[in-house]
Amino acid sequence: MYDFILAASCVLFGAVSLILVRRKAASLYHPATVYLVFHGFVFVIRPLVARWYGFDFVYRLYEFQPSPTDRITVILAANLAMLVFVGVSLALARRPVASRPERQDEDARRTLFWPIVLTAGLLSPLALYSQLANWDRRVGNFTGMIRDAASGNMINLESNGWFTDSALMLAPIAVLLVWLSRYRWWGWACFAVFAVLQAGTGTRQAIIFAVAAVGITFLLERGRRWFDWRAVALGLVAAIAFNQIVIDRGSAVRAFVTGEAEPIAMAEEDLDPLEHMDFANMEYFEYIVYAVPQRTGTYDYFAHMLQILTEPVPRALWPGKPTGSPVQMFSLWDYGKPNGMTASMPGMGWMSLGYPGVAIQAAIFALIFGFAYRALLVNRGGPMARIGYALAMGISLIGFRDGTLLTLLRLVPFYFGPLLLVAVFARAGRVGHAPGDFGHAIGTTPADRRRALAARMP
Repeated sequence: MYDFILAASCVLFGAVSLILVRRKAASLYHPATVYLVFHGFVFVIRPLVARWYGFDFVYRLYEFQPSPTDRITVILAANLAMLVFVGVSLALARRPVASRPERQDEDARRTLFWPIVLTAGLLSPLALYSQLANWDRRVGNFTGMIRDAASGNMINLESNGWFTDSALMLAPIAVLLVWLSRYRWWGWACFAVFAVLQAGTGTRQAIIFAVAAVGITFLLERGRRWFDWRAVALGLVAAIAFNQIVIDRGSAVRAFVTGEAEPIAMAEEDLDPLEHMDFANMEYFEYIVYAVPQRTGTYDYFAHMLQILTEPVPRALWPGKPTGSPVQMFSLWDYGKPNGMTASMPGMGWMSLGYPGVAIQAAIFALIFGFAYRALLVNRGGPMARIGYALAMGISLIGFRDGTLLTLLRLVPFYFGPLLLVAVFARAGRVGHAPGDFGHAIGTTPADRRRALAARMP
């Protein structure tokens, strides 16, 4: 039965992909396409590989074994999330992106040159200092963090989370500099510095975000809906780097810079292809179905979202701050050892309310990124709005993998903060010199265009 469900899932994925490609708004950067890429890899291709090789690494690590019914439930729920997300996002983002004159991008680069340079000069020192501190924490094996026994959440005892995450600002700064350089060598040199520093921390999130954002900005500027060989080459380089970081958690980069060798975190030959934890959302979802509600006796009922209210407060200002959500219906650590688990969007939906929760969670994510498509690409469409959309879709991949709105909100200040500061500097320059060019950079809304037309009428 499970093999039949896997085969049916492949057919359904192919049918939905074909329907999407035939839509006028279809493109590589459409929210539905981005989610299909995530879903197709994690819940279509990888389950086939897992079935062939008999993956068991996560099962041994988490100390659980899903039943055949649990596995079938995961595939069915993942496909439900795919159908809801694609349907809602296509309903919202059904208009294709209009082509823009090339001169608009050059005017925007002239307008935004100093705002981007000032933003990079102001934020880079803090981000670099934070990144180097993250290197020290990685070398020290994160001794300043402990795991809460009840919730399983990691607690930072030595530093402030806002400072630790400030290093993420290097990613959007690198994206802005690549765009400002017209994708020339000096922009890529800045991007390479960011990539090396990020790789040395052993984390991949920011690199994937930046690569996706650069690829999308390039396609949008060139007016291309699907592939470009340069974007493909960038993706291949990112995939190779991702795999290497998975193996040694950045130890090779740190050894090259510091000259001090470190033990390799993982021997690649110890696991089957694609078995490592970075792609194991399927097994994580199976663990959730294994526990909720069969062993917990209840769903979460979206109580995890309450952490959005407590997350911004530093622990130094709130010594008794709860780890995780202030209201917890159960602890997944009571039923196994879900170390490093990322639940995925459908997984968090199941934990919240079963199949209805999966549909609700998928609809919420689709509304967020569907409205981003409409607001930034359709209603505005200027170069700066397109960069903003590219950053949003870069975050989407992380959000799909982690599955929570908290992840999106946690990343917004660091991944969007530099772009917002660029907008502030640009508006300040406009006030001082009134060049009239800022509108080309951000694009105009339909209301702006109607007011401009009315002003020209006698």
